Amino acid sequence: MAVVPILTIPDKRLNMQCDKVTVFDDNLRQEVQNLIDTLSHAKNPEGAGLAAPQIGVMKRMVVVRDFYTEPGNRDKILSQDILLVNPKIISHSKELITDWEACLSIPDTFGLVDRYKKVKVKAQDIDGNEIKLNANGYLALVVQHELDHLDGILFTSKVRGETVNEEELDKILAQRK
Repeated sequence: MAVVPILTIPDKRLNMQCDKVTVFDDNLRQEVQNLIDTLSHAKNPEGAGLAAPQIGVMKRMVVVRDFYTEPGNRDKILSQDILLVNPKIISHSKELITDWEACLSIPDTFGLVDRYKKVKVKAQDIDGNEIKLNANGYLALVVQHELDHLDGILFTSKVRGETVNEEELDKILAQRK
């Protein structure tokens, strides 16, 4: 297991454009494994995705988690990690979702962000083969958030209104119940 530190603001690499992956070799496999291991190790808070620049690798690749309930046991949440190399959104819905976002690189910060409800992504897998991903709802939000990282865009630049910390968010969400 190769868990590496997650970069946090104000690290300048978080605001940089990443390079396209052109070599699919053992070095790339190790970087991908580090990305997956680091995401799996993030527990408080748990991560829904991680982009390569968040671990200091300036390449266009992300891992996103597709969460789902276990068939026959709706109380158990499972997840599948999806690697996207050189991802690009090729189409999206007109409909937007506004939801709370956070980021492992910006601790204790939450904000409301507008994202497309559905996106279709063209990418490559670990071997360089073309893949497509149709993401809907929460997964679509995660994909868009992580792809922004590849262009040096942090979610805080897209927040509607002000950002809040976890305590303030808990109060806001408690008022809605």
